[in-house]
Amino acid sequence: MNTISTNFRMPFFIILVLFVSLLTAQERIAVIQDPLVVLLDPNDGTILDPSFIDLTPLDPGTPKALLQVVDEIWITDQIRDRIDRFDIDGNYLSTIGGQVTGGGLDNIRGMEIVNGEVWVTNAGTNNGAPGNAIVRFDLDGNNLGFFSTTGNDSTFDIIDVGNGEVYISYIGSESKIERRDYSGNVLGNILNQGVVNFIQQMEVNTANNSVYAAVFSVTGPNSSGLYEFSIADGSILNYWNEGNLRGVAILGNDNVLVSNAAGVRSLDPNTGTSTAINSESSQYFGMISLTPCTPPATPTGDASQTFNEGATLADIVVSPSNVTWFATEADAMTGANPLPLSTVLVDGTTYYAVSIVDNCLSEPLAVTVNIVLGISDVDANALRLYPNPANNVLTVQYNGLIQRVLIMNLLGQRILEQTVHSESITLDVSSLEAAVYLLTVEAEGKQHTLRFIKKD
Repeated sequence: MNTISTNFRMPFFIILVLFVSLLTAQERIAVIQDPLVVLLDPNDGTILDPSFIDLTPLDPGTPKALLQVVDEIWITDQIRDRIDRFDIDGNYLSTIGGQVTGGGLDNIRGMEIVNGEVWVTNAGTNNGAPGNAIVRFDLDGNNLGFFSTTGNDSTFDIIDVGNGEVYISYIGSESKIERRDYSGNVLGNILNQGVVNFIQQMEVNTANNSVYAAVFSVTGPNSSGLYEFSIADGSILNYWNEGNLRGVAILGNDNVLVSNAAGVRSLDPNTGTSTAINSESSQYFGMISLTPCTPPATPTGDASQTFNEGATLADIVVSPSNVTWFATEADAMTGANPLPLSTVLVDGTTYYAVSIVDNCLSEPLAVTVNIVLGISDVDANALRLYPNPANNVLTVQYNGLIQRVLIMNLLGQRILEQTVHSESITLDVSSLEAAVYLLTVEAEGKQHTLRFIKKD
């Protein structure tokens, strides 16, 4: 049997984007059809290997989710309260947890790599497990602890969507799609309670700023099936009556795979028609790669570089020039949260450059930037910004006429711009999310950029 090898695991939607240009990577969509792991073509969903891994010798209960972790495949077993690990050839390696004292897992379902850790949805308290919680492991399978989830109902899936966020699906009367940051803090909901019941696997549709959700049960006026929810406001954008669903995955041809007890189907979201792939009872989908990973050379360049204000990541000199940049070493090691080249450089900040070839990551190159003031800058001593941190309003004062103020986030995205003809201006920042921002002041044909903090 063949299996996978890769140097990292990106969020699923990033891998789909890379699929078009990296055909040699031999990516596959895997689906669990107890006791087998079946491989599907990621472009059209056709079956490529009907028995990639046979779980029969392990006496599976309900194998649920599959995840590529470095050079291994991890499979959760909901009933056996364990994670089974396999090597590059599909050979069984070891088990995490199990129905033993101190196993630490009970009634587990979905899992995801989040910021260099594996997060697993847990519901029970047997085997020393923490109840309704997300249990965390490092990439070697060592237990790092847990954080409790909200409410009385349990979680079923978790996906890393980048930008420091994960989405978590819930089941039961408290079914919802919750947002959390990489520290486990609740950021709010994509979908509030009471809309649908029993959300299993999710998938982000980046083309429509939406989430596909495989809904298993009926609640109120809404039936089971495949839903597409707006990320912006949680509204139902589309619904397809595909039965009591468990899994969902987006294909390269823009069709959507769905799974349930009746098998796997490929849905054309434009026409609403679906075609059977097979009729074997199925669980979650997962993306894997069959190509062994050979990490490329580490980028080279000066570890400390100096720039004028307004410079971006594109201005940093490294070789090769087509590297991918990350804000933290942890992100660079796992390929999470790549930064756009338009990101404005912040004085004293260290950025990490990585070469990516056929989905394989190099070791990161750390570059610390120093920002110097240009001769066209306004007199910083004559410029005042308060309060900082700010909650609702931010006042800018200068000993001269201010022509324009511009607020950008640290990714270089324009948030607010206002024309001024005064020595002072008060800005309403109450609607901004809590974060660090860059404020550029133009006065008397010159400019200066400062940082300010928006607090909750």
